Amino acid sequence: MGELIAELMPLLTDGFVRRWHVARVRRRLAAGKPARLPCSARSDRPGWQHRYTNGRLDVTPGAAAVTFRARGARPLELPTGGTFHEPEPDTWHSQDWAATGYQPPGGGRQVYLQLDSRYLPALHLALVGPDFRTA
Repeated sequence: MGELIAELMPLLTDGFVRRWHVARVRRRLAAGKPARLPCSARSDRPGWQHRYTNGRLDVTPGAAAVTFRARGARPLELPTGGTFHEPEPDTWHSQDWAATGYQPPGGGRQVYLQLDSRYLPALHLALVGPDFRTA
């Protein structure tokens, strides 16, 4: 019985914990404080991984770039002020995870981001531009 409970606990508590974290991220960004968005990223840009790598986006309101950090890799800067596009066609889709393509300003190759769908509005606001709180 204990093993069954141990298997069910992550399933039952993940939704609550993630909902709490999403609300916390939104509050921090609205207050002008830095926040971290858990996500996976992939790009053919120089220095980026060509496969999805789990990490986080460090977002600081008013900054000209967000930073993607992954374990064992150097931090990668992603400029704000770009546009969003449809995800790549081979990306796996899930009800809970959203994939989106982000085209940084100035051209270059797209960056593909996957994250829990509840973080998607915060991601869009964070990458709109340096002063996303006015959007």
